[in-house]
This record gives sequence, C-alpha cells and structure tokens, in this order.
Amino acid sequence: MRIKKSLTALFITGYLALSTSAFAEEPLTIQIGTQDAAWPLIVEASHVLDGAPYKVKWAVLTGPAAQLSALYSKVLDVGLMGDTSLIIEQGNARQTWTPETAPLQIIAGWRNPDNAYPPIVTVVRKEANVKTLADLRGKTWGYNFGGFNYLQYVLSYVKADLKPKDFQAVKFGDGNVSASAFNAGQVSVYSGGFGPVKEAVDKGDARVIVKSDELDIPALSVFAARTDVLRDPAKSKAIGDFLGRLKSSWTWWAQNVPAVEKIYAEKMKQSPARAKFSAENGRSVFYPLDKTLVAREQKIADTLYKSGDIKNNIKVDIEFNPVFDSQAVAAR
Repeated sequence: MRIKKSLTALFITGYLALSTSAFAEEPLTIQIGTQDAAWPLIVEASHVLDGAPYKVKWAVLTGPAAQLSALYSKVLDVGLMGDTSLIIEQGNARQTWTPETAPLQIIAGWRNPDNAYPPIVTVVRKEANVKTLADLRGKTWGYNFGGFNYLQYVLSYVKADLKPKDFQAVKFGDGNVSASAFNAGQVSVYSGGFGPVKEAVDKGDARVIVKSDELDIPALSVFAARTDVLRDPAKSKAIGDFLGRLKSSWTWWAQNVPAVEKIYAEKMKQSPARAKFSAENGRSVFYPLDKTLVAREQKIADTLYKSGDIKNNIKVDIEFNPVFDSQAVAAR
C-alpha cells in the first residue's frame, strides 16, 4: 500500500513538474491586428520574424471600429488604424483622457513616402459633373467612420464650405464597402483609400478631386496599443522587438516588389493591375512620432472640434507614445 502511494505521489509530482516546465517554455504571444489579409503573408515571406522569442498572432479585422472594439475587449494587444482614429475616439469619449487613464496609445506610424501613391483621396464619378469642390452640394457621398477615411470626408466638405445637410451622406461599415458602392454607381462621391477605386479612375469613370496631402492630413497607418499592455514589461519588450523586425520587412518589401505582387495576385485573387498597384502602394517606412507630427495632429483635432465633429476640445499629445521610435523608425 505504501509503495502504491509512493508511486502515485511520484507520478503526481513528476506530472506537475513536467506541466510546470512545459508551461514555462511556452513563448509569449502578442496579438496584432491588421486590415490587410495579405500583410501577414508578406511578413512571413520576408522571414523577419524567424527566431523571434515570442509568437505573433494576427487578426484580420476590417475598419478602425472593429480594431478598436477588439482592443477594448482585449482580443488584441495592438490594433491597426489611421493616425486620426484616436483623435475621434478621445474627442468623443465620455471621460477625459489623461496620461494615467488613456486606454490606448499610438506606438508606430508608417506610409508610402512616394507622392505618386496618395494614401487617401476624395473621388467623384464622371456622370456627377463635379468640376469644383463646391459642386459636391446635393451629391450622394460615401464614407466610413473612425479613421482618416472619415477625416478625409470631413475636411473635404469643410474645404468645400459645406455641411452634411448640404449633401446626401451615406455611411458604410468600412472603406472597402464604401468603395464598392462608389464603383457600382450607388454613390457619386467617395472618400477613402485610392486602391479600391483606382480602376474606375484609370478607366475615366471617376477622377480624384482632392488628395489627403492637400488637406494636410499625415495619413499614417498606425499601430495603437492598449496602455495596460505597454505597462507589461515582457509584452512591451516583445512589441519593441516586433517593430524593429517589421522595419526590416519594409526593406525586404522594397527589394522584392514582384514577390509581394504575386501574393496579392495569387492569395488575394486581385487582378494583375490591382496586384501591381497594391505591391507598389504598400511599400512604406516608419515615421517618427515627434513634436512636428503631434502639432499637425493637434491642428486636425482643433478643426474637428470647431466643426462639431468631435465633442471635446482635446490635447492629442497623450495619444502618441514615441517609446519605440528608436526601433521602428527607418532611415529615409
């Protein structure tokens, strides 16, 4: 009986030791959001994450609203959105954000530095007969809420000296749905990414009436992280390493555009022309989250507050955390 008990105790002790050892060896996982299903495949092809002492789990969620929801529910550690998404989020928050209480912080921002690839545009259909911004009055205008697509929409009608009551605003769940409605002729005006409507522009069925750069929108894609994640030393260290590796993936991308184009064509089933554009358009570099950027973002926040598009008069500096700039920012 004593032998049996001893063997049982030995088994349990050995099992617990094995379980504890296995658990200890389980690598840290960081949950990263993206809105482009091709991006994880491109990063994988670049091999920059090979040998990383942590796992990266990607989640493809279209639109900034879905990314924000996943962050708040702690499904994501880091979410992908536009650089003005947190301006809108903070600007409409019920409680004042402070450095201690801000739930989210932008930790990295990037875009294609080539002006030939405008990040965000406002486009009009040929049959709408729009010659100037003032001619947008009375037209149907597709947009989606939450990111710099929305900012492009707002600043376009502000520049045209219009208000939403002066045209027919049509809200969609994300930019791709909005672009599809525009391409199908369901709306006459579209504000959002250029890629989804480029074919209509190339065919002469539509034209760009104003670009984001003309509205002084930085138009950076950004990673926003949960503040509680940034306060976790292990996860914060892993995220910094991840951004450094991602910087290397931009270099690989620029040197292997045909390979990236193949991913968009074969995996995303894009047409040859669209795949070529996606591969060229997606080439990016990280930009510093410095005082110059914050000043531009503050000007945008002030404009949105004056126009009534956000409820609170906010300070945006608490949204931008340059803690990873030394690892993320690529030399240009």
